[in-house]
Amino acid sequence: MKGGTLPFLGGDQAAEVASDAPAGDDPVMAKVGDVEIRRSEVVKFAESIPNIPQEQIDLILPELVGQVVDLKLITKEATTSGLGNDPEVQKRVRDVKERILVEIFLNRALEKEVTDEAVEKAYQDYLIANPPVREVSARHILVEKEETGKDLIKQLDEGADFATLAKEHSTGPSGPGGGDLGFFQAEQMVKPFSDAAFGMKVGEHTIAPVQTRFGWHVIKVDAERDSEQPTKEQLDGQLRSELSRSAYESIVENLKNGVEIEIIGAEAEEAAPAENEEKPEGEKKPASE
Repeated sequence: MKGGTLPFLGGDQAAEVASDAPAGDDPVMAKVGDVEIRRSEVVKFAESIPNIPQEQIDLILPELVGQVVDLKLITKEATTSGLGNDPEVQKRVRDVKERILVEIFLNRALEKEVTDEAVEKAYQDYLIANPPVREVSARHILVEKEETGKDLIKQLDEGADFATLAKEHSTGPSGPGGGDLGFFQAEQMVKPFSDAAFGMKVGEHTIAPVQTRFGWHVIKVDAERDSEQPTKEQLDGQLRSELSRSAYESIVENLKNGVEIEIIGAEAEEAAPAENEEKPEGEKKPASE
């Protein structure tokens, strides 16, 4: 059988592809002398080619058989010619072997450390370190003058509806929605606003207008709750990544023990001293403003 050209071939894809599938489920698609080329071998070759969608592999297998045949012929000729003893070939084989050794060593070492039990413990530690945070749902009416705010509070004390007043008087974008800001945490708002909102009980409104750089606020708390903590499933990838990183660092540090290591020609740079000066945080804008 005559092989075709190799339009997809490049780099490491020229390596011979081995077959792991059982012979009974893996029909022979070609022969090169006494060497059989099975379907699984052609599939693996196809999977090594970039930008070929998985669902299209079956469609292009007949075309790729010829390319795998060509590879077999080239490999046989290169081996017969003694190219395996070429220094460049041997160096590249050593490089590939080193990468494979590192990959398999680390995979097996990390599998022992990043277990389901370790992930569960890391998750529980996360929950302890990140407890639920109080959140409140509030409405507000933003006005330009303190006197306007005082008048609105007087109307609320007399039984006026907060949402209606917000729609009629608030200058903020939440006004048309009755001043509703939804749930938020304390650090999401400027401090005077947060202090007032988190200092009230559900159903209460401020007894005096609260001033921020945006103007004067009349605030009412509608509800409160604790923030929802993420599930283990939501954090699984993050936790496994952190465990893997920690295990890798531990493995490398243990390997360095007792080994004299010298980096030739590299001058260590002195680390710049940490800046501990605390910088004032800028005010944050209310969530919907």
